[in-house]
Amino acid sequence: MSLTSDKRRRSQLLVAAGAALLLGGAAFVTAYQQARETWRPAVSGPVLPGWSDAVASAREIVITGAESFVLEQSDGVWTMPSRDGYPVRPERLAELDAYLAALVFEGARTANPDRLGRLGLADPGGENGATRISVRDADGSVLADIYLGETRGERVYVREPGRSRAFAARLGDGAVARPDLLPADAWLALDFLSLGTNDIARADIQPETGPAYRLERASTASRNYALRRPAGWQPITAAAGNGPATSLGRVRFRDVRRADRLGGEFVAHHTAETFTGLRVRIDVKALGETRWALITASAITDDAADEAAAINALTNGWAYLMSDLTIDRLIRPLDRIADTREENQDAP
Repeated sequence: MSLTSDKRRRSQLLVAAGAALLLGGAAFVTAYQQARETWRPAVSGPVLPGWSDAVASAREIVITGAESFVLEQSDGVWTMPSRDGYPVRPERLAELDAYLAALVFEGARTANPDRLGRLGLADPGGENGATRISVRDADGSVLADIYLGETRGERVYVREPGRSRAFAARLGDGAVARPDLLPADAWLALDFLSLGTNDIARADIQPETGPAYRLERASTASRNYALRRPAGWQPITAAAGNGPATSLGRVRFRDVRRADRLGGEFVAHHTAETFTGLRVRIDVKALGETRWALITASAITDDAADEAAAINALTNGWAYLMSDLTIDRLIRPLDRIADTREENQDAP
C-alpha cells in the first residue's frame, strides 16, 4: 500500500512540475512578445540614406498597393509598360524623389503584426494595406524597398518589407507633400487637352446615331451656340447646344493605349475650332462598351501653328479612353438638343 501511495504521489508531483513548466514557458513567451512589442530601438537620420544614389542608378520602379504597376526608364525617359510605353509625367517622378529624400526617422513603433493595419502598414493589396515602392537598377538589383502607410499631418508610418517593426517618419528639410502614387493614371498626362470653354467658336459633330450637326457662335461675347446645320431643326432651349459645343474646353481622359493595337471601329467624330484658329478633331473608336479618342490638330491660322504641333506631338499614335460623361457631351445625338420644326408645330 505504501509503495502504491508513493508512486501516486510521485506521479502527481511530475504532473504538477510539468504544468508549472508549461505555465512558466507560456509566461516567458508572453513576456518576450510583450517586451518585443514595447521595446523601441532608437532610430534617427534619413529613412532611405542611399536614396540619391538609388535615383541615379534607377531603371525600374514598382509601385504596389490596391493595384500594381511598373515604371521603366530608358535613355532618360520614364514610361509605363502596361500602357504600351506611354511617357510618365516627369513632375510626378520629381515629387516622389523629393518626398522620399526628405523622410527622416522620428521613432520606432509597434512590432506586432496584428497592429500594423492601424498604421496603414498591412501587406499591400489587402485592407489597410501599405503602398510599396521598390526601386531596381538595370541588373534588377534592389536599390530601395519601403512600405508607406498612413499619413497623419507631417508624419508618415513606414516599415521594411519582410519585417514587422513599424516606424514613424516625418518630413525634413526640403519637404514636399506626399505625391499621388495611386491609381496608375495619376502618373500619366491625360488632362492635356484644354481648348478653353470660352475660346471655342464652332463644333461639327457626327454622333453614333442620327444626323451630323454644327453649333456656332459669332464671338466670345455670345452666350449661346446657334444650331447652323442641318436645316429644319431648332434647339430645345437657347443653351441646349452649349454642352456639346464646349466639350473640348477641358477634358481628362481615363486611360491610354497605342492606337495601332486597339482594334475596334470608328463610330463618330467631333471637330472643334477656336477663335484663334486651332482645329482639333476627335475620331471616336468603339471597342466593346468603351469609347476611345484618336486626336489630330491642325492650324487654320499661323497663330495656332505651334499649339497644333504641340498637341500632335503628344497624341500621334495614341488612343485615349473617354469617360461616359465625356462621351455624352462630345457626341450627343441631335435629337437630345433640338426638335424638328414639324414636331414643334404639332406641339400643343
